[in-house]
Amino acid sequence: MRNSKESIFKCLIVFFLVFTIIFILYKYKGSLYRISMDSIRSYIQSYGKFSDIIFILIYTIRPVVIILPASLMSIIAGSIFNSYMALLLSMIGCFGSATLAFFLSRFLGRSFVNKILKGKALTLNDNIEKYGFRIMTAMRLSFVFPYDPLSYAAGLTKIKYRDFIFGTLVGILPEMVTYSLIGGNLTKPFSFKFILPIIVLFIIACISIYMHKKKSKDTNNL
Repeated sequence: MRNSKESIFKCLIVFFLVFTIIFILYKYKGSLYRISMDSIRSYIQSYGKFSDIIFILIYTIRPVVIILPASLMSIIAGSIFNSYMALLLSMIGCFGSATLAFFLSRFLGRSFVNKILKGKALTLNDNIEKYGFRIMTAMRLSFVFPYDPLSYAAGLTKIKYRDFIFGTLVGILPEMVTYSLIGGNLTKPFSFKFILPIIVLFIIACISIYMHKKKSKDTNNL
């Protein structure tokens, strides 16, 4: 009986989220094609003291609307808010967007994911169920796996939501820190605070690509 009530509650949540997203798409479908970093930044800032809430809402529905990549949204946060607030809001936004993509995928299935991602859904192996937190953390730390497709792909597996979301938050933290710093120093492209995060991102990207290629090579040699 309890499981039945939980299932109904989860279905109602998904229905509400889908309805909200459809409404937003219908109302703003004309302007979605003209979206840019500057337009989103101006739109968020137009809400004044509520700009932080609007940022989180936009970040959360981003996986379905596909407004901008998570990285650019975090850079926008850095350009609007101070670095600490930008990091906090980006992490909350990542939590919301990852959760939304995960549960939409889990409840609506692969056909829905293929429509959202235009047939480019990722496929994860069964080890993620057993080593969910470790694998998700490693994949989030890597630049090889795109943020939203990975969230959708995880929802299609048997990974526990707890492992998925904690692995996500731990794995994306270094990246979000660098993006927040970059966004906060967009007007000072030659400053140390702007250049250092870019160097860090470059190093992380190189290490991630190297490790991914090495793992693929080792797998092929088995």
